[in-house]
Amino acid sequence: MMKNAGYLQLNRRPVLDEEGIPQDILELYLYGTRLCIRINELRKALRSGLSVSVERIQRNWMAYIGRSAGNARISKSGKALNIELSNGERFTVSLDSLHAVLCSRERYASVAVLPANIHGQIVQNRKITDYCPLSAREGATRKALPA
Repeated sequence: MMKNAGYLQLNRRPVLDEEGIPQDILELYLYGTRLCIRINELRKALRSGLSVSVERIQRNWMAYIGRSAGNARISKSGKALNIELSNGERFTVSLDSLHAVLCSRERYASVAVLPANIHGQIVQNRKITDYCPLSAREGATRKALPA
């Protein structure tokens, strides 16, 4: 079973971009942190399958879009939007519930935590015995010596 990490909803208040232009965004609340995805970029990514930037929401006198916090892309199965933050945390949301929020049929959608990505870890200082048991390696050398 997936563990709930937060939710996403359509933006209800104006949020400014770098140039001071109000943007329509999808707000992500993950463990109390406010992040966003620009809706026009999200729609393009959903059509094309490319990744979209996930950005921080910061406040000064008004909410504005800060620097990048990670990326989001459609899963390999095509049934979910996977969010990977730059700190290594990964989250997912169903595309059906995402479309319901974008079409204003639902107010919010639940976001779940994905397990840590073990494929990205680099293993160093491996020994040949890690790949082949010692007994098999010795048997191969014994057969090779008499020939």
